[in-house]
Amino acid sequence: MAVLIKNVSYLIRDAERVEEGKDVLLKENKIWKVGKFTPDWVKGLSSYEVIDASGKMVIPGFINAHTHLYQSLLKGCQDDLPLVDWCNQVTFPLCQLIAQEERKKDDTLGYYWGLLSSLEMLKNGVTTCLNLDMSLNSVFQAWVDSGIRGIGAITTADMWIPDVLKEEPIQLREKVLSFIEKWHLYGGEDSRIYVMFGPSAPFVCSEDLLLWTREEASKRKMHIHTHIAETLYEVELLEKENGLRPLKYLHSLGFLGPDLSAAHCIHLDDEELELIKRYQVIPVHNPKSNMKLASGIAPVTKMLSMGIKVGLGTDGCASNDNLDMFEEMRFASLLQKVATANSAAFSARDAFRMATEGGALACGIDAGTIDEGKLADLVIIDLEQPHLYPLHDPINTLVYCGKSSDVETVIINGQVVVRNKEVISLPEREVLEEARRVIATKITY
Repeated sequence: MAVLIKNVSYLIRDAERVEEGKDVLLKENKIWKVGKFTPDWVKGLSSYEVIDASGKMVIPGFINAHTHLYQSLLKGCQDDLPLVDWCNQVTFPLCQLIAQEERKKDDTLGYYWGLLSSLEMLKNGVTTCLNLDMSLNSVFQAWVDSGIRGIGAITTADMWIPDVLKEEPIQLREKVLSFIEKWHLYGGEDSRIYVMFGPSAPFVCSEDLLLWTREEASKRKMHIHTHIAETLYEVELLEKENGLRPLKYLHSLGFLGPDLSAAHCIHLDDEELELIKRYQVIPVHNPKSNMKLASGIAPVTKMLSMGIKVGLGTDGCASNDNLDMFEEMRFASLLQKVATANSAAFSARDAFRMATEGGALACGIDAGTIDEGKLADLVIIDLEQPHLYPLHDPINTLVYCGKSSDVETVIINGQVVVRNKEVISLPEREVLEEARRVIATKITY
């Protein structure tokens, strides 16, 4: 069914274009028309839903361009460890438990962390997530059932991680290809489900694995998602082992390109920033996670000044504790201002652009702005809230004052998934109750 959004008070087409009193027609899974409604718009449509957006703001859906959804099972567990200790004490034990369950052919946990994460993101206006995760079929199925646009970067690593999590090289590669075969563009050309290659980080992947990944991704014209230079530890480790910093090491392997998105990118030197620009790699900023783990502050302001496109992501809930892109935008802006000691160094528009257009580039999808032909992934914001009064500048207000509770309607692929602040694609209460039961029976913290 088509959807006609009428009388939009503030239409945020992108970070620079704010229009008032417009209408938007969605047909199939695309934005069909933007302007003022005329009968010609709906001529030939057998039926369409009308949504009155008077007193509301319509924005492109937020794109969470880097997360680890399995960590939704670890919210609030730890707040006093750096990355390496945090991996050893917090995430690896859970990964081992999940691997044990998988060996028993039980991926129920994956289904419920997939549903829980989807519910949380949908209710705060996230229409797409890029998930570098414990890859299970049930997580993809949760995305199918929830209505979210899900991108699974199939995580691979064959060094540094505990032996119990390692797989034989042939098995590891066959596993990646099996996920691609089953889930990439699941259901056809208008699919909401995609697969990427996900080598976890240069320091945990052998040269053979990285070269295989690049070859397969190029051959299949698919994207790659990884971590780069999140900590000084990994920079120093790679320099010690092969004499090159992480990004320069990947460059030496012919790994860089516009089909590569890279989370964190904190500890980069000027030559590496030039490589990112030259090869159009998309960094994904994760301010809250970087702050909690004390990993450092990514040079995002410098990246933007160089013309580098940047995405935004929450990272996982073990190092962030939620999947809220409103908070991520706000923290991104404030952190860059204080890091540069310049209140004008980074704006609300920069943060909004990263959460929409930058994320779309990182995910390789035609979304992130409200333009004809783009994917019909939109969010309607309820402006009738005391914390949004008075509304001087729509984007400033959204970034610095907005909350997830302001999300009224979420439309993904042309389908209404959240209506009147309620997720309609899933029975939320039943999901929460069953998730509580499943998690209690399988996990002891």
